[in-house]
Amino acid sequence: MIRTLIVEDEQPAAARLEKLLKEVGSGVQVLDVIDSVERAVNWFETNDPPDLLLLDIQLADGLSFNIFKRVKVDSFVIFTTAYDEYAIKAFELNSIDYLLKPVDKAKLQKSIQKYRKLADRNQQVNIETLMETLERRKANFKKRFAVNIGSKIISVETRSVAYFYALEGNTFLCTRDNHHYPLDFSLEHLEQLLDPELFFRINRQVIIQYTSIEKIHILSRSRIKLETNPPASEDMLVSTARTHQFRLWLDR
Repeated sequence: MIRTLIVEDEQPAAARLEKLLKEVGSGVQVLDVIDSVERAVNWFETNDPPDLLLLDIQLADGLSFNIFKRVKVDSFVIFTTAYDEYAIKAFELNSIDYLLKPVDKAKLQKSIQKYRKLADRNQQVNIETLMETLERRKANFKKRFAVNIGSKIISVETRSVAYFYALEGNTFLCTRDNHHYPLDFSLEHLEQLLDPELFFRINRQVIIQYTSIEKIHILSRSRIKLETNPPASEDMLVSTARTHQFRLWLDR
């Protein structure tokens, strides 16, 4: 029996995860569902460690990594997250697995199978290395851009960018004071360089900064329109495929 603890602060996500664990086969016992760092710490202080820990990265009272700073966790860990911009490679190297929300049943089943193989070899998660990797990743987010304006080069602070956009095969940034400058980076490359706490790619053409969002209009259950400061020349629409993750990003 795999004694499993779920740490997840979104009740629908926690309920879905518990349901999927029951569906992937016998041999998995859910001990408890915890919704915060503080409650997780209390749980570990008063209970024997679970075999397996399903852990959301972003909890209501902070990052779940804080749990490991306060108590010793002798459990295998599968991270669940809505944010694939975290240092995914770090999870692959230092934990059993990571699962992007909404959690897929087949992928969860593969993670459980991976756990069984690792458990047989008595392999443990290197949380310290994982946290160090994530901290280095965060420290390396791009802080400014050098842009060419005629025969001059100017430096634009990343924090002053309202949004990035692609137009006719080229990429541009728009500053908070409504200046537009060309860039030599694709949006795909920019996604790897920008802090995901502040920036989100709403569709194929636009990456937006959180602080530039003035108003959010819900056009339908799967369609969202944004008003930005400064205003954009084209409608800022969150693509249907990105709507769920956008909502989670807003609520982090």
